[in-house]
Amino acid sequence: MAKLATNYKKSEPWRYATGRIRALENSLLGQEGLDRVFMATDEDAISHVLVEYGYQSGEIEAALKVEKINLDRLFQAIAPDHRYRELLLSFTDGHNLKTLLKERLAADQPRSFIELKYLMLTPSLVEPERLNQALLDDDFFALPAWIPQLAAEAEAAYNTSYDAARIDLTVDRGLHSLAADQALELNNAWLVEWLEIKRDLINLETLLRSRLRNIGPQLFLDSLLPAGKLSHDWLEKARIMETGELVRKVSRGYYSDLAKFVDTYGDFAVSSEYGSAGDKILMRHIHEGGKSLNGPEVTLAYILGREMEMKNIRIALSVLRNALPVTRAKALRRTSYPDWR
Repeated sequence: MAKLATNYKKSEPWRYATGRIRALENSLLGQEGLDRVFMATDEDAISHVLVEYGYQSGEIEAALKVEKINLDRLFQAIAPDHRYRELLLSFTDGHNLKTLLKERLAADQPRSFIELKYLMLTPSLVEPERLNQALLDDDFFALPAWIPQLAAEAEAAYNTSYDAARIDLTVDRGLHSLAADQALELNNAWLVEWLEIKRDLINLETLLRSRLRNIGPQLFLDSLLPAGKLSHDWLEKARIMETGELVRKVSRGYYSDLAKFVDTYGDFAVSSEYGSAGDKILMRHIHEGGKSLNGPEVTLAYILGREMEMKNIRIALSVLRNALPVTRAKALRRTSYPDWR
């Protein structure tokens, strides 16, 4: 793990946030709560479990939406540095920006915002309706500077190929680059590494998909996010590496848990299993942050851990609604937070 600045843990402003988070950690589902959610025989049973852990009663999706808003309000209230929240929420705004741009630029019959509203994610830095109006009017006053910048770059990328995927890639690349710079500016080595892992997991899956489809070198490099722990040079060599050799190399590195996918990616349900394995790697890093004595990692780990908890609840709902077997549920289930419960 990257070395933290010597004065990093002595930041007094985060002590109040850390105290609040330590008290709230006891309300997380943890291993026991998640076991009960995944063993529930109907949605009412899941709802009853969630109420015990601070979720709103009633329809589960509505309860998750409310909890997401409450989590953001907590972050706003206790974090002494608003840049951490802005960094995390920028990816939500990025999703909304991509959705709106693809509809406006690539759809044969663009839908109205009302028709697209169900695709918008919140909480966000910019209300989705405001973002949509800004794109329509080409007026980005008081919006984060990166929004018009990436919108223009994404439109230019689309106009060179008329491939909607270029919109996604341009926005994702720009956001990850900006987030990496901001994490360095914040002097937060834990956050820098979390972002590196996120980029690597996406780039590694791009590598596996490219090998499966025999994609050429230039298209492959054009499809990568900024490098994380794994350099673009390493990824390019891995693209043409013999399967056994690549398995051995991945097995010896930070992402050894993903080595098995080199040979199986493309098989039935393996893509979702890759996502689950990647989330487990991210959660190991989040657990490390949560064990810090003080500093922003404690708050960030709680926020990210609660979000993973909500992801697990949605997985449990999907397992129940689709009557998936226990083995499939086990493969899809993510690690709980914190790891001591």
